[in-house]
Amino acid sequence: MRIRNLSMLALAVALLLIGTQPMMAGDTGKLIVKVHPREAFIYADGKPVVDARHWVSLPAGEHKIDLYNYGYKPESRNVAIIAHKQVIIDVTLQSIPGAISGPWGCITLEGAPRAAVLMNGQDPATFFVGHGDEFNNEWGWHQELIVPPGKHQLTVESLNNDPWTTAVDVQANQRVVVDAYKGVRKTVSWSRGEQLKELPRFHAGIASAAVVVEGVKGRFSASSNQIDCGGSAQLNWSSSGAAKTELNGAPVSASGDQAVQPTQNTAYHFTASGPGGVYTSDATVNVNPEVTASLSVSPEEVRYHQTGEKVDESGNAKVTWSAGNADSVSIDPLGSVGPNGSREVAGTPTSTAPGPVNQNVVYTLRATNACGGSLTRTATLRITGSNDVLQAAVNSEPTPPVESAPAPVETAALAIPHTASTLPMVGLFGLLSLCAGGVLLVISKHVA
Repeated sequence: MRIRNLSMLALAVALLLIGTQPMMAGDTGKLIVKVHPREAFIYADGKPVVDARHWVSLPAGEHKIDLYNYGYKPESRNVAIIAHKQVIIDVTLQSIPGAISGPWGCITLEGAPRAAVLMNGQDPATFFVGHGDEFNNEWGWHQELIVPPGKHQLTVESLNNDPWTTAVDVQANQRVVVDAYKGVRKTVSWSRGEQLKELPRFHAGIASAAVVVEGVKGRFSASSNQIDCGGSAQLNWSSSGAAKTELNGAPVSASGDQAVQPTQNTAYHFTASGPGGVYTSDATVNVNPEVTASLSVSPEEVRYHQTGEKVDESGNAKVTWSAGNADSVSIDPLGSVGPNGSREVAGTPTSTAPGPVNQNVVYTLRATNACGGSLTRTATLRITGSNDVLQAAVNSEPTPPVESAPAPVETAALAIPHTASTLPMVGLFGLLSLCAGGVLLVISKHVA
């Protein structure tokens, strides 16, 4: 009988080692984790292994070790495992202060003594609550998973099995018994819950343990749900009992505020999640892209008159404008301007052509914003009068000088004035010359 008992004891020890540790094969080493509290659970390279009361066999090389215990902040260590050697790490987890108030319900988990247990999520850094050996006994020594009333998702995962998940609906002062890898077995009254007041998140004693999960609560709002383009709204949030808080998928602190300046209608989604549940809330900030603007010229008509280089009359006008919900404003031909203002402009025509003046000067305001809004406004200044600049210039030009006649060619003939009184004399002189010539001709023949 004694030999049989020893054999049974040896077999039980062997089965325990096989069930709780990977079999040592090849170049492996031993990791011993000295951690407070000792109930903390070990994850190696992202995979659940065993609670820290047991040593771990790991292949030689670098490994990332994560330690989780509800009510304490997670800790991570990088370790180098040496083949056939023993490595020891010593860690003290930092507890989360404060007690928790009810109401509560209770979950008893059977059939998963060495498995990690998560609630309402798959990430152990956020949703880990303990291991199966802490929640499987309600006789005398209580080993309880105490949770806020409501519907919860329970996940069991171990090194050698795929994760298993089931939904558990826990009512206040009731206890739900769950068979791992099977489902809810029964729901019974839990009158002890009515007697419990404030409890710490974690407590462990001799053959007893209590993990008290805090319910997740939250609040989220926007200071305004309607803004103009370029305006801003303030987002405010707070939460309790959450291990992870996100705003539009980005991590944020458990409580805080943030100024936002969207350029289009934008929805903001706040999530606070933890083992005690998930809180979500949305807020939408709508953006008004519409631009408003006005533009005027006063007076709308001015007189202009110029003679020569002198401007006898020139009126001035004032251009006045305003633009709302705009971040860029310009007026052609004035250029870039502020959102509101006025400017005096001269009523001077751009044309220098002589004659009547009848000209329109068009001022065009263009206002835009970063949200796609735009608006155009125009105003016209009319300039009337006359422009005598070129005609006066022609009349004032000096008379050009008269060119002198070319000097006459000198001859032996007597210059006789060409006047009306001398013309008969010229004819007589010619006649006398002709007669003298004839007489000389006759004399010359007789002499001969």
